[in-house]
Amino acid sequence: MRGFTLRAVPVCVVVFACGCFLTKPVTLTETANRTPTHAYWGQVSGILAQKPTGQDIPAYVSLVRTQTEALRGLNPEGVDDALVAAVQDLIRCEAEVLRRADMVDSDPAMLRGSKEMANAFATSNRAAAESKKRLRALQSGLNERHGGGFAPMGG
Repeated sequence: MRGFTLRAVPVCVVVFACGCFLTKPVTLTETANRTPTHAYWGQVSGILAQKPTGQDIPAYVSLVRTQTEALRGLNPEGVDDALVAAVQDLIRCEAEVLRRADMVDSDPAMLRGSKEMANAFATSNRAAAESKKRLRALQSGLNERHGGGFAPMGG
């Protein structure tokens, strides 16, 4: 009898655990692409979740360029106006980062050599970071207006 009990306890634990985790209620994030706004949010999240290939300024600038072009290519038709406006603001801010980086050919030595250029580049980076924060902050409002399903944004 003891042998049966010892073999049955792990099986019961596994069955209990699977039952607890597999019978959870279905959340709306599992059907995240049910509206154009949900799909757009997911695409923006995926774009912003990309990471630079290196730790230097050229790698960072390359990532910003890739992300900005990808964001420009998204179709805003039928998407929540606040979300589209926030993405357009981010594109504008990132374009300024790219403009400042192009002025110094993405060369860290040139930035170190010119305090004004370094400050301008840093200011444009801060503006882009703030724009990303505002974009991420839309999640709760979108969940309220569109019935949920907006997972936290990546990146």
